[in-house]
This record gives sequence, structure tokens and C-alpha cells, in this order.
Amino acid sequence: MIRVFPRKTKWTPEDPLVYIGHVPLFRAEEDLPVKISITFTEDIPLGQKLFKSWSGHYSDVQIGGPAFDDPGADFVPGRFIKEGVTITSRGCIRRCGFCFVPKREGSTIREYPIKPGHIIQDNNLLACSRTHIENVFEMLSKQRKGINFAGGLDARLLKPWHIDLINKIKIKELWFACDTKGDLPALERASRLLKYIPIRKKRCYVLFGYGDETPKEAEARASRVLELGFWPFAQLYKGPERRTYGREWRDPVFVWSNPGIYKKEISK
Repeated sequence: MIRVFPRKTKWTPEDPLVYIGHVPLFRAEEDLPVKISITFTEDIPLGQKLFKSWSGHYSDVQIGGPAFDDPGADFVPGRFIKEGVTITSRGCIRRCGFCFVPKREGSTIREYPIKPGHIIQDNNLLACSRTHIENVFEMLSKQRKGINFAGGLDARLLKPWHIDLINKIKIKELWFACDTKGDLPALERASRLLKYIPIRKKRCYVLFGYGDETPKEAEARASRVLELGFWPFAQLYKGPERRTYGREWRDPVFVWSNPGIYKKEISK
């Protein structure tokens, strides 16, 4: 199967049947099925152009992906995301107003057969059954590379037995989220449970621009995340209409998404 992406990112798979953008001069000659994968809604117009382009050379061309509210089928390593990344479940029990996951993948958890990988991209792994979580960590204990929970861990669900499992694997990065002020109490509790883990391994997504919060209030929340022992990673809320922002938002997001910058700012 040929897979086509609008642009290359750090998550794009790399094999001879992966292409970026329009039909290249040198391509697979066999009339294989073509899947065009679009992640962001802003790329839908480009995706439609790619569909037309590839349809001129191949008979079976389909376009889909998260931007089209694709709920996600069984996970196949290396197909639409690079080798090393694994997804063991889809969906999320939360109904956060800023998140597309419940609409796209459902508000209940679908557990999948566990495929090996050292980067966990589940939307809410800790909402899975205990048996599934334990089986995931058993798989992770066999990985040679450090484990990166890039999909994020729900601090509200973190329990002591999760900590026991974390202690049995080699951690590269633990990711949490503090997207609103209401998320701080759970993160404070997670901070206490994980206080023995160095800050360089504890990261936290911090959403800016959602709701009626001001830039200064968002920065104060990011600063509190840092005080709790997590490196903040600020992200601007774009919403379904892809909002645009002025420098009053873009400047603090730039600062709070770069540890090398905000650590210097804090030390002044």
C-alpha cells in the first residue's frame, strides 16, 4: 500500500512506499492502493489536491485520517506513523471541550492487541483496564530504548500501582497535561507521587488560549507547572475554525514551549 502525507513530520513513517505531497517523477510503478492521510483540518484543501493528483496515476485512491473524523481502525505499526510508536487503545473517557478525540474515536476506551514500541501514543492509557495496562508495561519492559509516553498520562487517574509499574521500566519522558487551572490539583498530586523522577523526564502539555483565560493567567499556570517539577510545553488552542493570535499570545507560547528559554527567564 502506498501512503501519502501532505508534509513530513517527526512521526511520518519511512519506507519506500511513503510519499510526501504530489506524485513524484519516480514512484512505485505497480498499481497499488493509495491512502492519503490528513491529520489536521487545515490540510484538507491540500489533501483534496493530492487526491486529484494521485488519482491520475493510480486506480484505487482514498483520502482519510483524523481531519476527516476517522475513528481509527486496528493499529498497524509503521503504516501511518513511524516505527517505534505504538497505539494500544483509542478513545478517551474525558469530554474536554477543546479536544477532538471523543468525537472522532469515542468517549469509551477501545483496547487493541498490544504491538511492540517504545513511544506510547494512546490518548488515555490510564483509563484502560488494569489487565491491559499491566500487559502494556510488560511489553515496555522488553524494549531496549527509553519509554516515551508522548500521548500523555491522565494525572487524575494516576495511582500508586501505576508508579510501581513505572519503576520497572526505563523512562525517557513522562508526559502529562495541565490545560486549565482546574487540572492543577491533580498535577500537584502527581508531582508528589513522582517526586523521585528528575524534572528532565517529566513533561507537561499546557494549553494556551482556551476559554476566557488571559495570557498572563496562562503564563502563571505554566510557571506553576514548572514549580511542580514538570517542564511545560505550551500549545496554542486553534479550535475547529483555526483561530489566529497576536503577539500577546504567540510570544509567551514561544517562551513556554522552549525549556532552554524559560529556564533562563526564571533564573533572572
